[in-house]
Amino acid sequence: MYANLSLTVQQYGLGSNYGYVCGGWDGSSYLSTIDRFQFPFNSGTANHVGNLSEGRAHLSANNSSTYGYVCGGWYGNYLSTIDRFQFPFDSGTASQVGNLSRSRYYLSANNSSIYGYVCGGWDGGSSKLSTIDRFQFPFDSGTANHVGNLSGSRNHLSANNSSTYGYVCGGSSGGWNDDSRYFSTIDRFQFPFDSGTASKVGNLSGSRDALSANNSSTHGYVCGGLTGSNNPLSTIDRFQFPFDSGTANQVGNLSGSRCWLRANNSSTYSYVCGGDSHGYFYNLSTIDRFQFPFDSGTANQVGNLSGSRSRLSAADSVDFVTMFV
Repeated sequence: MYANLSLTVQQYGLGSNYGYVCGGWDGSSYLSTIDRFQFPFNSGTANHVGNLSEGRAHLSANNSSTYGYVCGGWYGNYLSTIDRFQFPFDSGTASQVGNLSRSRYYLSANNSSIYGYVCGGWDGGSSKLSTIDRFQFPFDSGTANHVGNLSGSRNHLSANNSSTYGYVCGGSSGGWNDDSRYFSTIDRFQFPFDSGTASKVGNLSGSRDALSANNSSTHGYVCGGLTGSNNPLSTIDRFQFPFDSGTANQVGNLSGSRCWLRANNSSTYSYVCGGDSHGYFYNLSTIDRFQFPFDSGTANQVGNLSGSRSRLSAADSVDFVTMFV
């Protein structure tokens, strides 16, 4: 199926050469910062190359092969904003091009080659959300459609994707520091998903929220997270595509324990960015890296963001659907 795995990302244009890290919280301010680092990134500090349309945290990001989309979040209020910037983005301010079906934060996002999906979250009401929104690439105006739901309502979750399925992992519901609120759930929905309810197909190695996820062309990786207000994790779980049952394997660890982090990837490396080392405003600038296919060991810290922050989002322009099928 993946016939040309020896081809490098660089052959697919400048947009595929970079990872982007967007927004977040630095302990005192909601940030609009967009950082960029070039693949394969192995040392140094990411560059601050531009800004979102406004500062915000607890947001999500996904991408087509030509645009990054940054969705929802919190800035003193719940937001439905969808910002867009074009690859390779090296200066300026992202444009607000539309809105989610409702305002929310603590959400996750993933994508096929033709649609962006935004999953779960919280709108500030009494319940967390199971909402799955969808918008078609290239999205430049309008409102995303609510096309379905997760197997249950939750927030503080993560999402990744193969070329044929979206996976939504972990999360929580309920009150702060309530151990019963954490989930190990892995939901799956098939592309192009336009109606219905995602299926629970398995579990992470343990229950947690405030985690991150990314993927190679053959495996999904879920990194870090939180199992209590002061108990961040260094866990890296892995499951093989197409994952339809069972429990993800813990295959290694990050360079340190942290939560409220985000991850992106080139075709050969996973990058795990920022986060919180304690659970409540102990912000980090760390960028960890591990090479695909990662099956054991500890990720290496290879550099730093332009500043310390958590509750951020991350995107890249690597599209395994069109690049390797």
